[in-house]
Amino acid sequence: MNTGCFDEVISRRGTNCAKYDEMDEKYGKDILHCGVADMDFRAPEPIREACRKVTDHGIYGYTNLPSCYPAVVGEWIRREYGCRVEDEWILFSPRINIGLNMAVETFTKPGDRIIVHTPAYPALMDAVNKHGRIMIGSPLEWDGTRWSMNFDALESKMDASVKMMILCNPHNPTGRVWEAEELKAVESFCLRHELFLLSDEIHADIIRKGRRFCSILSLSEPMRKRMIVYQSVTKTFNIPGIMFSNMIIPDDSMRQAMKATVDREGFHNPNIFAAAVIKPAYRECGTWKEELKRCLDENMSFLAGYLKEHMPLFELREPEGTFLAWIDYRKTGMTEAQIVKFFLEEAKVSVYEGSHFGEAGLGFIRLNAAVPKRVLEEILDRTRNAYSLRFSGKE
Repeated sequence: MNTGCFDEVISRRGTNCAKYDEMDEKYGKDILHCGVADMDFRAPEPIREACRKVTDHGIYGYTNLPSCYPAVVGEWIRREYGCRVEDEWILFSPRINIGLNMAVETFTKPGDRIIVHTPAYPALMDAVNKHGRIMIGSPLEWDGTRWSMNFDALESKMDASVKMMILCNPHNPTGRVWEAEELKAVESFCLRHELFLLSDEIHADIIRKGRRFCSILSLSEPMRKRMIVYQSVTKTFNIPGIMFSNMIIPDDSMRQAMKATVDREGFHNPNIFAAAVIKPAYRECGTWKEELKRCLDENMSFLAGYLKEHMPLFELREPEGTFLAWIDYRKTGMTEAQIVKFFLEEAKVSVYEGSHFGEAGLGFIRLNAAVPKRVLEEILDRTRNAYSLRFSGKE
């Protein structure tokens, strides 16, 4: 398989692209955009070939999932994460966000409180707030080396109105990959307070060298009766526009309740391209994935070294997973409004400001490092030039 695609710079403008065309409309075409969390790499050839066959056929009718769907998903989960799943546990959802929203509607009611570890990917917060539920923000804590969950602080917020916890693993935006003992602490907390547990594991395949992903599917039987795992390879193979994801629901009563919600919402057929790429994505693209991880490791190491050498007031809280860099700018003394202006007007780069991920994100920016190396270099060179003009002699 040709993996040289990670060096190729491909224009995405003029393709109705959310990362570029939408951001061009918002900020201008002279800006380098590195906010939206998809990659600038072409998908693996087996996936592209499957899409070509659909296009060439020329009839784009209602489509069913392929019969191999649960088997190939189950194979992947066993091979990649070491967890056993039964075929009947696996339900289809177009997007993880949709599946999260359906679970909140199914297993909680308006006024119930739901825990989300913050800062948080906005869709996790929206799944709570847009449905009349009340979010309990549980801020992650930095110990100088890595982020951690604080269950002692969370205990004081607990009462009978708290019904659910939404976990993100690997965590977006900090990049923490939760370890087995931390997930056991999550399990203990959820069982003690009789909480449902939803785990967004969309970045599970994008792990830094030396780290290992642990799914909540590895938790005990009692916890399996109260949990849903959301899994997808759309981030893995850069195909989020081909919407498909999986809801892994071990408990039969929860699964039947979710099936009823899926039926009520009318999600009966997958996207025609999703149906076509499921088999090649799960069975034919392993080499591409490993090359991707090497590329991202190199990009993240380059980014860390560049900031340390040339822009030390920006500190990378180096991620253990994802392709997203969570950068602390508080040593600059700038407000969020000032840092946004600095990037857009002085560096000509657009990033996601920390408040996009809630109040706990203030003082940080998120930068997408899943781009060809020379694009990352240009992003950093632009930022360095602006940084030098603003901070020369102030470090």
